[in-house]
Amino acid sequence: MAFNDLQFAETDARKIQDRLQRVYEEIRRAAGEPGYRLAPADPERLVQLAEAAALTQVATDIDKTGKGNLLFFADEETIEQIGCLYGERGRRLPASYALTTIRYTLSIPRTARTIIPKGYRVTPDNIIFFATKKAIEIPAGELYGDVEAECMTAGMAGMGFEPGGISNMVDITPFVASAENVTPTSGGADIEGIEAYRARLQMLPESFSVAGPDGAYEFWARTANPGVTDTKVWMPDLDIGDFAGFLSPWGITDAQGFYDELFTYFRESGTGPGNVNVAVLMKDGELPSEEVKSQVLETLSDKRVRPLADFVHVMDPEPVEYNIVGEYWIRTADAAKAQSIIDNVNLAVERFVSWQRNVLGRDINPSFFHQLVMECGAKRAVIHEPAFTKLDPWQIGVLSGAPARMVCKGLEDE
Repeated sequence: MAFNDLQFAETDARKIQDRLQRVYEEIRRAAGEPGYRLAPADPERLVQLAEAAALTQVATDIDKTGKGNLLFFADEETIEQIGCLYGERGRRLPASYALTTIRYTLSIPRTARTIIPKGYRVTPDNIIFFATKKAIEIPAGELYGDVEAECMTAGMAGMGFEPGGISNMVDITPFVASAENVTPTSGGADIEGIEAYRARLQMLPESFSVAGPDGAYEFWARTANPGVTDTKVWMPDLDIGDFAGFLSPWGITDAQGFYDELFTYFRESGTGPGNVNVAVLMKDGELPSEEVKSQVLETLSDKRVRPLADFVHVMDPEPVEYNIVGEYWIRTADAAKAQSIIDNVNLAVERFVSWQRNVLGRDINPSFFHQLVMECGAKRAVIHEPAFTKLDPWQIGVLSGAPARMVCKGLEDE
């Protein structure tokens, strides 16, 4: 049975009224009126219609309550209660604070060190403020120092500031001439969306394992920041060529054989390090900043999360570029709405680009793009690029620097 077919109570008012009528007629017949049937205009039918309306509301509440106890159907009112069953790890992620790196520049190099305390504020507009997360020490002779700063307002308010956009010092330090951000703001996100929260709760049982499965790493990576929308985990393969170069000073020429024996020893003895790569993707297909990757690494490095012998590396997804080149024709009968079709095809290009980069490991699929173009009302379409490309789980398809070229070739008869 499909999830959307699940029903805890009958909510169709007509069916409820029909049931009331059948029961009423059976009672009347059992009471000595054989063959009794309720007439369409009988006043008793009006009473039953009123009862059916009231019972429908009760049944709707029962059905909603029953479904609300299930993760697939839970709404804003109930999904956090489901998360509470799992304790702290089931908590909905609150809004996160945007991060950036602030560079403090001195007026002149000094012969003594310069200390800028933790919590010093910089603002772009005297509305949004960023505060340094730790004290920074600029050594003697140096002209500047960098420090991570966090927005003092949670959510998306601190996002969208490019390097140099945050430059007004609120707290002044002697000898400091200027302060400005040298990285774009990143990591700020509103409270975890209900669908993202639902997907993470579905993954949550993976997190109870202590052996470090893929699902556990992916679950914990998503908890680091509510802006993280997808993660992929894998164990990197050994590059035999590099390995051979590493072994050559010791006179070992059979790198593959040596590796096989070494791997067997690690497996049988239970010793040896393991490397775990974690690729992270942000909302709207954005790549994670260094600050966000640090958040994820810190979360995954917790001794309650990371298996003792694992070495965790958090990285950007590997981009695989593609071009969009194609042409399409419009039916002569649709000439009056040709411009609307052209506009819709342009939107289809944007939709495809967004769809392609919103999920890690999603194959570059021109068939889906062709479908989008046809749904816009085109008579036919020829897609020259992209070609179908199979992606690894940690890769992501991104449009190259060349502009998309979907050319309307004019009208064509059926």
